[in-house]
Amino acid sequence: MRWIKRKEEINKEKISKVRKRGQKTREKIIKVATKLFGKYGFAGTSMDEISEKVGIKKASLYHHFPSKQDIYFELIDKVLTEILDIFQISFTSDDIIKDSEMFFEKIMDYISKNQDYIKILVRELLDENIPIRQLSQEYVPKLLNFGEKIIGEGVRKGIFREGIDPIQLSVTLTGAVLIYFLFIPILDPFIPNPLSKKSIETRVKHMVDIFLNGIILRNK
Repeated sequence: MRWIKRKEEINKEKISKVRKRGQKTREKIIKVATKLFGKYGFAGTSMDEISEKVGIKKASLYHHFPSKQDIYFELIDKVLTEILDIFQISFTSDDIIKDSEMFFEKIMDYISKNQDYIKILVRELLDENIPIRQLSQEYVPKLLNFGEKIIGEGVRKGIFREGIDPIQLSVTLTGAVLIYFLFIPILDPFIPNPLSKKSIETRVKHMVDIFLNGIILRNK
């Protein structure tokens, strides 16, 4: 009986190791695909290129992801989920102003560390890619609803002024974040090392000043 029990434990360990290796391979595939999608776009990237860069056979790649679209969907799902998490993690206290400042810091830090995501999102939006439009229909309403809830709470507490359009504010905020990173090549002469910690902090302070001053109730 002991031998049988030990054999079962060994089998479970083997299965666990195989699963871990499989998960690491999937993560590597996503990482490589992110770079390729960011550089060449969804249409310009092939499964052959992905498997070659990952260092696995094409059959193995298809074992993990049945199609290029599956890789793309998991990648975009990951990005949008992480952005939604930033919203939820940032707004956890009763101090909306402090939480808003934390949100700006976290979203700018996230994008600065994952610039390929921005390239992919912008490229596919310009190409009107169907996959990203399908995913946006699932996640964008969640982001807007969360933003609307925060604004509504701020209005009820007498911190934010009434009449703020959450959709327009979200569009303006998204543009303010994206444009900074998209303009990196032409910002350098005016903002030395625009991706440095100091430059990002300066950008965050500017955004906090512009956005919060735009929605805070003036008599507060």
